[in-house]
Amino acid sequence: MKTKRNSDDALTVNLVGCDPVLFERIRASLRRSPFFLSNTDAPLPGDEVALYIVPAAEVEELPARGVPVIAWGPAGMMRAAFLGGCDDYLRDPWTPEELGLRAHAALSRVRHRCQFPWGEVSFEGDTLLLPGAAAALTHHESLILRALLRARSRPVPRTALAYSLDGTPRRAAGRVIDAHVSAIRRKVRQAFPDAGRFIVCVRGQGYMIQ
Repeated sequence: MKTKRNSDDALTVNLVGCDPVLFERIRASLRRSPFFLSNTDAPLPGDEVALYIVPAAEVEELPARGVPVIAWGPAGMMRAAFLGGCDDYLRDPWTPEELGLRAHAALSRVRHRCQFPWGEVSFEGDTLLLPGAAAALTHHESLILRALLRARSRPVPRTALAYSLDGTPRRAAGRVIDAHVSAIRRKVRQAFPDAGRFIVCVRGQGYMIQ
């Protein structure tokens, strides 16, 4: 089920598997928002969507695209949803108003973090798309870079980056993360030299994307 698109510039928010009655409540709550709401049984292709809102159990079934994801479900599924790649979590019970606020925040963060003076970056699977170029990252490199982009302009400790890989603390996390960050820098620099110092090291605090 879809709402009528009000503008060609509307942002498509894809709710997956949402109860029709709840969907109508959400649509009414967000009637003044610049969203084109779509309620589908299966997720739409990633290049058609600005934001996914999905049940926690379906996070890992989403298309491999660099699209932000808000998952919803019981508290017990929160950890698995974040490890599966969601950007935010609506813990049951939640309201359409809360969803609207979180959707606005998620889209605002994406617009902020993906725009740079030298161009826009996005993901297609684990591949980083740069202006006129692409950098093929490993899955772990992709997870680290996504974590840095989510916290853009704030340092992320090496231990936090290590935790983002599989949800468990690691021995020698610093050396592992340093190696991954070095590889990301090299691949980005080779693909798009204008990106400059894409990732900087903040002494005593970790890594940061400015």
